Amino acid sequence: MTITFIAHSTPEPALYGAMAAILAELRALPLCHLPVTHDAKRFANARQHVTAQGQQLTSGLVWLERLTGRSPGAEMDLDSLITRALREDIVIPSIQPLDRELALRAAENGIVVESLQVVKQQEKFHLEDVDTGKMRSNGWARDIFGRWAFGSVLQPVMRGAQKLRIAVVGDMNEHAESYPALLAALADAADALALNIEVVGVSPTLSGSQLDSVLFDVDGVLLPGLLPSLGEYPQNGLLAIATWALDHRLPVLGINQGMHHMVAALGQKTLGRERVVMHGPATLNALQTCLPVPQDSPRCMGNQQIYSQSGSRVAQIFGRESTQRYNQRWSLNPELVDELHGAGLEVSATGEKGRGIAAVELRDHPFFVGIQSHPELQSRRERASSLLMAFLQEIRQNIRQRDISHATLSKSVRLKQSYFSMG
Repeated sequence: MTITFIAHSTPEPALYGAMAAILAELRALPLCHLPVTHDAKRFANARQHVTAQGQQLTSGLVWLERLTGRSPGAEMDLDSLITRALREDIVIPSIQPLDRELALRAAENGIVVESLQVVKQQEKFHLEDVDTGKMRSNGWARDIFGRWAFGSVLQPVMRGAQKLRIAVVGDMNEHAESYPALLAALADAADALALNIEVVGVSPTLSGSQLDSVLFDVDGVLLPGLLPSLGEYPQNGLLAIATWALDHRLPVLGINQGMHHMVAALGQKTLGRERVVMHGPATLNALQTCLPVPQDSPRCMGNQQIYSQSGSRVAQIFGRESTQRYNQRWSLNPELVDELHGAGLEVSATGEKGRGIAAVELRDHPFFVGIQSHPELQSRRERASSLLMAFLQEIRQNIRQRDISHATLSKSVRLKQSYFSMG
């Protein structure tokens, strides 16, 4: 049996395991992985890929699931890897060169070790044999959304001429380096609809005229559940962005914590700022937007069933039942949602076994939808997220309606008689 060890000496969590996943798919081999650490200060969301089974892993392992449809599974120790390699050939990714202990243990058990390393030349990533220095691949590249050009994804997509400008909170470089799933999923949805999109990064520290200048010409806003490298990001900044989208009737999608900020924006606008708080102890005069998952309830991780309310927009997107990928630390406060029902906020989906509110939406708004799960973790190039597709479709429709209204208002009607004259 053979262990193919692939070292990729890069600090970026988004690159970890990607080339190993490609090779595993080409050779139809399983990918196994040891525990790995990244610079948590530089890459705050380095470890935010959640599998269907609920394991929380390095974010770059999303590529295995995207490229092969297979789950990376749980991290393994050295003994487990050797036991697995005695049964079948395996591929192992790493940040560091071949581990000496692994090589010795493999030799003791009669396991052949193939040692490869990832090298980058002219914007392409290659596999190089560590012992001979020979290239073992023709090279793979990434597109502007960070997706790997592999197999069928090399086929070009014929897109419409119109470009949709999507505002995503956070720095785009940090998203791409730390948590690549979101940008990749947006691109998947755009491909499925043959749309041309431009992603605009919006810092949550912006406010006032600075925020206006960034958002005035965007077509939709995405509030993600994870903001790379921002740690305890400014709550007021995120609320300002959600409020801007609400006030300007701009299509907005909130994922996980993004949903909570949307509800907070609506609550502060409707009930008053002094009554709605994001976190902290509740008082008689304040309603928390979200509550921590109860300690006696296991943290909601992995694939979970949600149940959509009949007639809701979410039901149109997902159907009555659907499986969503969760990484839940907080739950939306049902008391606040009840108070906002009169303002048009609807609970459009709930979790199983009383797990709380899974999705909300706002009546009489072009697109104001929040979801507790992480749809980007289930997206693939050939099977885009239906929620992100619906979001982009609504943005396109909203642009068309806006253009028609503008054209109607800007038409000038020539008068038959001159009612005003100079002199």
